[in-house]
Amino acid sequence: MNKANLPQSNGRVGMIGSSYEGFTVAMALLHPHPALKVAAPQSPMVDGWMGDDWFHYGAFRLPNIGWLGSQTGYKGAGTAPPSGGYDDYDNFRTISAGDWAKRSGYDQLPYWNRMVQHPAYDGFWSGQALDTLLAASPSNVPTLWEQGLWDHEDMWGGIHAYEALVKAGHQSNNYLVMGPWRHSQVNREGRSLGPLTWNGDTAQQYRENMVLPFFNQYLKDGPAVTLPAAAIYNTGANHWDNFPKWPLSCDKGCDTALTPLYLQADKGLGFQRAANGGDSYVSDPANPVPYLPRPINFEDGRWGEWLVSDQRSVDGRTDVMSYSTPVLTKTVKVSGVPWADIFAKTTGSDGDVVVKLIDVYPDEVASNPKMGGYQLAISLDIFRGRYRDSFAKPTAIPANKTQEYRFRLPAVNHEFLPGHKIMVQVQSSLFPVYDRNPQTFVPNIFLAKPGDYKKATVTIQHGSVGASAVLLPVVAQ
Repeated sequence: MNKANLPQSNGRVGMIGSSYEGFTVAMALLHPHPALKVAAPQSPMVDGWMGDDWFHYGAFRLPNIGWLGSQTGYKGAGTAPPSGGYDDYDNFRTISAGDWAKRSGYDQLPYWNRMVQHPAYDGFWSGQALDTLLAASPSNVPTLWEQGLWDHEDMWGGIHAYEALVKAGHQSNNYLVMGPWRHSQVNREGRSLGPLTWNGDTAQQYRENMVLPFFNQYLKDGPAVTLPAAAIYNTGANHWDNFPKWPLSCDKGCDTALTPLYLQADKGLGFQRAANGGDSYVSDPANPVPYLPRPINFEDGRWGEWLVSDQRSVDGRTDVMSYSTPVLTKTVKVSGVPWADIFAKTTGSDGDVVVKLIDVYPDEVASNPKMGGYQLAISLDIFRGRYRDSFAKPTAIPANKTQEYRFRLPAVNHEFLPGHKIMVQVQSSLFPVYDRNPQTFVPNIFLAKPGDYKKATVTIQHGSVGASAVLLPVVAQ
């Protein structure tokens, strides 16, 4: 927890932090000490199984193997086991996470064994979910939740804690800021991310125009600050948007419904349902879809910014289905939380579903030629199919029977501009940032054996029988 530069007076305490420090700050909001007057959790880990740090909807994040070893003192404090050769794609694609841990001595680490014993969302994980705990015992401490729009490490925490507290009736003392940042970039320079350049130093704008006045008000009796309920950076129009209420639309239970963007025949994409049909591909665990161009090394410097990498690196693979709208003639603005709603069948008995919402730039961009044709993912996530009916009780997928995979994607505030296209990509792996699904149902994927990993033919359906779509929070223009 970094409190060195925070304003404090009269015994009052303000708390700010990022990632695990953000988790500590959020924990302090449970039955808070009377001295705690204001808080700003940054990139907090709130639910490690649903979408922060350890898993995303049950898919395990393989880089955490090395992190766990470095934190728990594998053969000495601060060290992690060697993963093998330089290319982590090769290091992990012929072995399960459990067998890799056993080979490397990780099976001696108590926390690793505890994770292996709890692969599903049982009480071990749900009992730690801070958004649920905070909503059950909300505090009166004014809180500013921060989250990066491209923070793949802690994409779940800040927004879910904010939403849970608003739902519990604490809108007046909880605020949300989402900037165009990778993990913890809010503490660094925020002028750019990967190939994207913003209107000024957005991280500095957050620190000087939001956090500092907020803390001065409650710790130094400074002037009252009027913050919007949510300040979300518009990553298409390149400016901050302030919202008195956010999100503006939702999947269920609110006044404004989401707008389906349907997968169509001939790899089309549009707001009208298409004729019945489907697109099939073979998903091979021995040749999973890489999340970055190879070679991949978790320490090669691309880790923090991979979410904004050009998706053309996989567009064209036979196991990646890319659906695209025609060139847009008018702006399509989306602001809120999109949902994936995919109808698919598989010849296997398990499998993952990866969905990406992508802004495809024009072939020529005069102001920045390198962005010509760029495929920028503005929201993506992975869902482990065995949890389609219950996160706590996984079940095998019935072979060759259509199943619905409906899951929430990371939040967006973006304008798809005229001349651009909207693309949706669907695939079955995102490796090695997430572990391979054997595509054969086994009790525990951590402990899957080589013979369990089998090819499967996956068919994505569209039309009235299976209206696969991404449900968008479209804002009327």
